[in-house]
Amino acid sequence: MRLSTIERRIKDTALAFPEAYEDRPWGDFPVFKVGQNKVFGWVVRREESVDVTIAHLLPYVRIASHVGRYGWITAAVTDEESLEAALEWLRESYWLKCPAELKAAVEGE
Repeated sequence: MRLSTIERRIKDTALAFPEAYEDRPWGDFPVFKVGQNKVFGWVVRREESVDVTIAHLLPYVRIASHVGRYGWITAAVTDEESLEAALEWLRESYWLKCPAELKAAVEGE
């Protein structure tokens, strides 16, 4: 699977959430936020993978550098299987970080 396709699908999924937006506070890579500046994930393209970093913790992914102590992980996405897992984790990360009022409003619809 092409890295540009992986990156696009991650971005499309992230920005499909209510009130989600893209920012680039740390340079060249997209950071996905919700509410008042709440980060729920970001993407960095590597040479052989696309790394998606999210707020989620599972035993088979690595702790994210610099922010791992806060529960953030990084998954190296290289194929359809790892992409589907990463997209699901991105969804979970969004709901962990979105404002309570937004979550209640969406769940009430």
